[in-house]
Amino acid sequence: MSSAVAPEPGRTRAPRPEDDDAFWRAFASPWRRAILDALVAGPRTTGELADAFPELSRFAVMQHLEVLTAAGIVVVERRGRHRFNHVNAAALRGFYERWVNRYADAAATELTALRRHLEEEHMSTATETVKVLRLESELRFSAPPERVFRALTDPDEVLKWFPYTYGEGRVKRIVLEPRVGGLQYEDWGEGAGHLYGTVLEWDPPRRVTVRSRLHAGTIMDTTNTVEATDTGSVLRSSRVIVGPITDEQERGIRSHGDLARFEEAIRRVVEGERGDAPTGG
Repeated sequence: MSSAVAPEPGRTRAPRPEDDDAFWRAFASPWRRAILDALVAGPRTTGELADAFPELSRFAVMQHLEVLTAAGIVVVERRGRHRFNHVNAAALRGFYERWVNRYADAAATELTALRRHLEEEHMSTATETVKVLRLESELRFSAPPERVFRALTDPDEVLKWFPYTYGEGRVKRIVLEPRVGGLQYEDWGEGAGHLYGTVLEWDPPRRVTVRSRLHAGTIMDTTNTVEATDTGSVLRSSRVIVGPITDEQERGIRSHGDLARFEEAIRRVVEGERGDAPTGG
């Protein structure tokens, strides 16, 4: 499938002199600069941008996008009901050449060239291919759904089968607020820590969904569903990861994100000593 973008008519031209006021106005707002930073990592829908800036209302985000679009800094691609916003790197280059390069000190020529190289390399990420990864697992346990659900959501239980943290020795505790909108994070003390994600669905002991930010521009939705069976429970885990992802990052995601890799460790937590017995294969 082609990754080419079909922007709306009239949005891809480089800025003309009469556009200068619109450019300066667009860059004047720190919120609009933050939105541009988010878009440099890859195209986002208006809804995704609204989620990325919870301090702003959706209407405010739309207003900022309109200013950026009117200035030619952002171009819009429509796919059905969705509007994808892209950084217009050509317009930014034109603005840079007119206002930055024009008044650069002659003695700083080499530094200016280095800056241009780095900024062009940075802006090129706006057109990089966005990957969609999907990891699916189905695990069966000789334990009731309540026990399996607790092993997935109680932080003390999770650390028994997934002993990896960002803060390592700094971690004071791991928190999962058991409600929709609740946060899941590492607490390092004195306000420091690492946010895993936000709870989107909370329906114990049947279903929990958490949305996480893996790195700039890349979002992961993890849904775990537990159902009762004649012999215990079946756990179905689905992870959908969307964003600019390098090959190295993809290998890490597939290694740490595949729940089946931790099946035996989860089984020991859920079933006790019975999980130590061979399972065949």
